[in-house]
Amino acid sequence: MDTIRYYEKIGLLEKAKRTAGNYRHYSEQMLSELLFLKHCRELGITLQDIQKLKDMSENPNQTCMEVDHLIDQYLAEVSQKIKNLEHLKQDLTHLKQQCSQHRTIEQCGILKELHQPLECEHESHQHKKAPQS
Repeated sequence: MDTIRYYEKIGLLEKAKRTAGNYRHYSEQMLSELLFLKHCRELGITLQDIQKLKDMSENPNQTCMEVDHLIDQYLAEVSQKIKNLEHLKQDLTHLKQQCSQHRTIEQCGILKELHQPLECEHESHQHKKAPQS
């Protein structure tokens, strides 16, 4: 409910009419708008971009090139996040290979490697080795 009030406050959703008992009453159109907002948020679309999409919706004869461009930006972001997660998966897999369950904590390769971040050469978070003095 707080989210709905916030959407009303920032103008993404029209304020609901009140019943005699002071309950909010949402029309079918408002419920449709709310579902649109919910769907956009589930897709990771920012409130600012949702407002842009709503504004574009008010010009039904306009081409959807801007909408396509906006979604292309989100697709590029998702692709980059997937790439980053794949690197993270590789790093964790590499780390997992540094140890086995049959070793003691003192012999744990995972902990040893985690304590040596300056020597870490994993692709997604390469660090330069500390200079020798």
